[in-house]
Order: sequence, then C-alpha cells, then structure tokens
Amino acid sequence: MAEEVIGESLANAAAEGESRAHSEIFSERLLVLLDDVLAGRAPNAGRFCGYCYHPLAPERASCPHCGRSTSEWAPAAAVPRAVFAMHRRRRGREGLVVRTIAWGGLTIGVIVALLPFVLADVTWWSVLAFFGLLFGFYVLSANLANSVGDALGYRWGQAIVRREWDKFRAARDGVEPHD
Repeated sequence: MAEEVIGESLANAAAEGESRAHSEIFSERLLVLLDDVLAGRAPNAGRFCGYCYHPLAPERASCPHCGRSTSEWAPAAAVPRAVFAMHRRRRGREGLVVRTIAWGGLTIGVIVALLPFVLADVTWWSVLAFFGLLFGFYVLSANLANSVGDALGYRWGQAIVRREWDKFRAARDGVEPHD
C-alpha cells in the first residue's frame, strides 16, 4: 500500500514537472496586458492573482490560470516590475532569434545571388538569376524566421522566464528555487 502511494506520488511529480516544462508561466491575458502596459496602452493597475498575476475580475475567488484562491494568495493591485523585466527580456530574446534567422537568410541570399555576376558576365540571364535568387531567399528566410525562428525564440524566451520566475518566486515566497 505504501509503495503504491510512493509510486503514485512519484508519477504525479514527474507529470507536474513535465507539464511545468511545457506550460506557460504567464497567462495569455497577462501577456497581452504586459505588452499593452509596456506600449503605454494600459495602466498597471487592477486586480491580479497574488501568485501568478493573472488579471482577476472583482467577483473571482480563485485564479483561472494557476487555480490558487484569493484567500490563499491575496490579490495584488499591480504587476511587479520584476515581471515586466522578465517579459521584456523574453520578448527581446524571441525577436533576436527571429531577426537573426531572417537577416542570416537574406545575407546568404545576397551572396548566392551575386555569384552569377562573379562567375559570368552581366547578361540578361545573370540579372534574372540575381533577382530570382533574391526573391527565393527572401521567401525562404521569411518562412524560416516565422516557423523555426518563432519556435526556437519561444523556447529560449520560456527558458529565461522560467529561470527568472523561479528566482523571483524564491525571493518573494522565501523558498528554494527549482534547478
């Protein structure tokens, strides 16, 4: 019986760790609000979950994002500056990856497109090849940046937020951060 309980606890801990590794720390509503506050379109004021800072309606007694009750974690009147700093760094890293892939692809495209001019005379076909290759690399780099770049940037941004969230939570709650 005790072995079943221990086994079940280990399975739950593994599932929690796995879902933690793939879940978003900040809710979608909070992400939109953070973007709006940083852009000056919304104030940093309202009623927020005291644990995860998800925006709460006045009648809500628990957070729909993290599930904690307002009696357990008193609602906050504003999102802390540290959360904004995490979000700013996350967006910066996401953008860095996307821009690097896009500009890298365009740079390679320009180099490849110039090869017909270097290896042959300037003729109608080399001019056509130049513009065709530029267009092809533009489309390729844009698609790679929007698919691969977004995915890699999101993962890198999530890793940054997760690491900083653990440190923030440890300082706020007085607990050991996760490794």
